[in-house]
Amino acid sequence: MNIEPGSRVKLWMMDEARFGLHTEMRRLWARKGRRPVVSRQIKYEWDYLYGSVDIVSGQAHFCQIPAVNQQWDRTYLQDLADTDTGAVHVVIRDQAGFHLRDGDGRLPANIRIVDLPPYSPELNPCEQLWDLIKDEIGNRVFETIEALREAMLPALRRWWSDAEAVLRLIGRSWLLDQANASRPTRESY
Repeated sequence: MNIEPGSRVKLWMMDEARFGLHTEMRRLWARKGRRPVVSRQIKYEWDYLYGSVDIVSGQAHFCQIPAVNQQWDRTYLQDLADTDTGAVHVVIRDQAGFHLRDGDGRLPANIRIVDLPPYSPELNPCEQLWDLIKDEIGNRVFETIEALREAMLPALRRWWSDAEAVLRLIGRSWLLDQANASRPTRESY
């Protein structure tokens, strides 16, 4: 991953999650001795939420996308790159098969990719974010994907508008320490 010395760099943790018309069943409070009743829908129509959080500034970026594949991955990364065209965006994410890899010619020019180790979702704070969003839309039935998207907007807006909340969610000092660590050069061996 080549980044020119002196470049402005934005460091993002990125992930995607599947949401759909299949009701997200979540725990809820009820009066003692009462059994809560929740409407449930089992409908296999899906939508995907791509999201990134900047581990330095606390900025959040989301896109609701109809599918996961390399074309949509590129579309999301282009949208992320367009948020600040003068910066190099380093995106740390898992190694899903539909993700473009660092050095792929289809990547936007100001995007660099760093892969997380396989089977390590606990390293990505976006995983916790998806759980919080599912809490917001849980135990509800949505007639259409558009209605689901509308219902998710207040939860997403909370993360867009509150950088401090994003930084509290990330809460991993080791992540920032590792991001700021110098990459060894051949001369330092």
